[in-house]
Amino acid sequence: MTKKDKLLQRLMSRPTSLSYLDIERALIIMGFVKIEVKGSHKKFKHPLLNKDIVIPIHNNDCKDFYKKMVAKILKKEFNR
Repeated sequence: MTKKDKLLQRLMSRPTSLSYLDIERALIIMGFVKIEVKGSHKKFKHPLLNKDIVIPIHNNDCKDFYKKMVAKILKKEFNR
């Protein structure tokens, strides 16, 4: 199993244990593009999704709610 597979598996099973940087890496692995915006929010876009994912970042991390939201979106849309 590669590092990418392990990261995605951890995201699906225990999303709150990951840091924001791990979440960002996982989204990029899944084909999301990071869109630079001003301020403390990070925006990710995927060509197959209608909505963008917006994650507020404070103290170099995001709240557990957003980590769970990303895992839920990936499970629903990509059957991971």
